[in-house]
Amino acid sequence: MARWYERVSSRDVSDRSFVRFGGLAGILLAITSWAAVILYYTAAAGGQDLVGLETFRLLYALTAFWALFGIVAVHWVVRSQGEAWSFFAALVGVVASIGTTASSLYQVAATRTFLVDSPGRPVAAAASPTDPLNLMTFGLTGLWFLIVNPLLWRARFPRPLVALGFVAVADLLVGFLGALSAQDALVTPAAVVAGAVGGPLYWLWLGIALRRRA
Repeated sequence: MARWYERVSSRDVSDRSFVRFGGLAGILLAITSWAAVILYYTAAAGGQDLVGLETFRLLYALTAFWALFGIVAVHWVVRSQGEAWSFFAALVGVVASIGTTASSLYQVAATRTFLVDSPGRPVAAAASPTDPLNLMTFGLTGLWFLIVNPLLWRARFPRPLVALGFVAVADLLVGFLGALSAQDALVTPAAVVAGAVGGPLYWLWLGIALRRRA
């Protein structure tokens, strides 16, 4: 009987440590996202600094990678508020994160291949087959926010955090609709809000909240 309790205790400690790491991943996501935005507007925006452009895309991929841990940690914390919806949200979020990571790395690989094939010529922006029309970065990511935030509300996470999450839903929806309709005037502001303001602030706050819950 004592051994059974020891196993349960050890498992609980392991789960809590993962949730704490998921919270840390959320904080690192915010920091990485801000670093990517700064790098983009200081070196990569014009597309001439190829090292800066590649570094920006690698940082963007790292941002999506950190999200994997945060998404699973959120699922573990809010699963009691709705097992099916929480699991579905986790699936959507994981697919979106992996797709965004693959899309960013594809852009790096495509840039390098283009440079090898045509050295000295400007680099053309390659459309990613893993993220057509921003399906991952805007569409599925927005769906994850839409499902998760009501569960966070039920789990008594900070109300302003949940409100910020719904702002993110609206922003990502606008970005996705802009991509579908080829309206760059909508996509660009939505990307700036998601990558420089709302997204990092949300994940920073959520990461701190997850570590406290753990």
